[in-house]
Amino acid sequence: MSFLVPAFLAGLGVLLVPVIIHLTQRQRSQVTAFPSLMFLRKAPFKTTNRRRIRHPLLFFLRCAAITLLVLAFARPFFVTDRGEGTGAARDVVLLVDASASLAYEGRWTSALQSARDALAELTEGDRVAIVQFSEEAEERVALTDNLALAASGLEGLELTDRATRIDAGLQIASRILDESERANREVVLISDFQRTGWEDGGRVRLPDGVSLRTISVAESTAPNVAVAEATLQETADGRARLLVRLANMGEAAVEGLPVSLELGGRTVATIPTDVGARGAATLAFENVALPDGRTRARVTVRGDGLAVDDELRFMASADGGLEALILQASRGRAERSLFLERALAIGEAPRIRVVRRNVSQLDAAALATAKLVILNDGDLSDAGRAGRLRDWVSAGGGLFVVLGPNSNPSGWSEAGQTLLGGEAGAISDQSSRGGSRLSWLDYDHPVFEVFSTPRSGDFSESRFFRFRSFTPAAESRTVARFEGGEPALIEHTVGEGRVLVWTSSLDRFWNDLALQPVFLPFVHRVALHATGYREPDRWITTGGVLELGAIAGEDGEVSGEWVLVTPSGDRRPIERAEGPTWIEFDKAGFYEVESLEDGRTVTVAVNPSLDESDLVAVAPERVEEAVLGAGSASGEAASGVDGEEQTRQAEFWWPLILVALLVLGAESIIANRWTRRRPASRLAQSA
Repeated sequence: MSFLVPAFLAGLGVLLVPVIIHLTQRQRSQVTAFPSLMFLRKAPFKTTNRRRIRHPLLFFLRCAAITLLVLAFARPFFVTDRGEGTGAARDVVLLVDASASLAYEGRWTSALQSARDALAELTEGDRVAIVQFSEEAEERVALTDNLALAASGLEGLELTDRATRIDAGLQIASRILDESERANREVVLISDFQRTGWEDGGRVRLPDGVSLRTISVAESTAPNVAVAEATLQETADGRARLLVRLANMGEAAVEGLPVSLELGGRTVATIPTDVGARGAATLAFENVALPDGRTRARVTVRGDGLAVDDELRFMASADGGLEALILQASRGRAERSLFLERALAIGEAPRIRVVRRNVSQLDAAALATAKLVILNDGDLSDAGRAGRLRDWVSAGGGLFVVLGPNSNPSGWSEAGQTLLGGEAGAISDQSSRGGSRLSWLDYDHPVFEVFSTPRSGDFSESRFFRFRSFTPAAESRTVARFEGGEPALIEHTVGEGRVLVWTSSLDRFWNDLALQPVFLPFVHRVALHATGYREPDRWITTGGVLELGAIAGEDGEVSGEWVLVTPSGDRRPIERAEGPTWIEFDKAGFYEVESLEDGRTVTVAVNPSLDESDLVAVAPERVEEAVLGAGSASGEAASGVDGEEQTRQAEFWWPLILVALLVLGAESIIANRWTRRRPASRLAQSA
């Protein structure tokens, strides 16, 4: 028998109370005055009856009541063996970490040897299951007493390039052993206990009575340098600039580390770099000539203990950037688009090329190469030009309308009104009150999302002296408002395209927004959102997936049979699903997705998670404490019962309370009867 709250057993010390009551009695002394005590001799007062228990039954009942109450509060429970008993055969789950960090020199060999040793400890009648885990867990050998079969399955384990998640392995081990009826159940966890794989751990608890043995294959120190990131930026001369970030996960600085860039299988440059201890370094490859199309590229460093992160693979290609066409009114100030032009031209991700024309020059040739059109204080009263622009937007173009002093939207044609997405009214003059401010921004909108964090930009510093009143259509969305509630930025869709309307100017004439630090990122966010621009995916992380339709071609149409060519050269047919077909990438390297119908081939670069490069380990004891619970080694685990099962088995405390109440009731009845008989006996003695 065990106790859920053994501290209450200290209450057994209260048993001294009945003993004291039965062996002592308060003595009342009677004081007699004498003129002198010199002739009296002091004699000890002795009462033999007070040195023995006069009523043993009462004494027993009172002690029993106290004992029952103490036991009830201590919540006793009995351990029930599952299945065969303590000397029975065992059920063991071998959890083997197969994440990318186990590729560090010698770790995988040590992990397999530790698994073989644990398997060799099993005897006839024992059963074993083998589970391999990384980000996900896979039961490679189901629970079996065929140890030869288990040994064969153990030799078939392979390393993955995925990240570590210890909880994933513990979860499947918990499921396997929870279904077992045997008393002796154990999990043997073999891992390098990578800290990044346990940061969110402790959410899985092993079943009651299951023990955990941890075997670590991690070294005390593990120096490692990883290629963390590569960013390709196109420059104005048609070349590119490659920024590479290195991460040193070791405790010692690295000097003169050679970093090489390879394009299309040819090394184009090597730069020596210093990286501080537990630090990072960024270097730049300048004037990189990008070949036509998508080309395999990689950045490599000198090999160390973990080879999988010594190179970063990516697809190098000219992004092409965006071409923005600014249309402005023929009359008015020539510099009205100066701030817009300068803001759009700054930045390289993506690079935006700007062309400026008068709105009267709007024709099909001007729209042919444009991704973004900015109607800056322009006029769409001409039905032909307005219709041409509407058709272009409907086909997927992005339009940004700036309603300055010369726009006159009330005189626009029907096609122009469709592009406006609402009704523009008179000019609101706020100069007499010192200007209005932007009082509300929709930070969930992609334009303002980057400004949602503290110190990321303050729009309230801008003063707006004039703007146009605007009544949005029912299908339009207002994403920014002035202090009086008037719309400042409105969005709506026309066909496949997106239109954003700004109700003030974007120069210094009606406001001072162009002089604020938020102006440049605001204009860039509007341009990217209006065009739906997405930076090309140059690589994905192991364990990631891609939808076949997204990489099969620009139209997204998937037909015929497709195969996946792995980095090792294996060709695997891609099984098509009724809905989207997803392709999963387990190993790092270059994959090819090939169409057997027309020979089209798309190359995909895959890299391991950077988390696997940080080889700092967590203490295995922390994992044991989290999985088994505090005190499990000394009490709960030894008893084989903890948590919810303890509470369930300790529910018989209430009969102890009931028996204690019955004992106290009996004690009261007996004590009352003896008390009523005591005066008669005293009278008889006196007679």
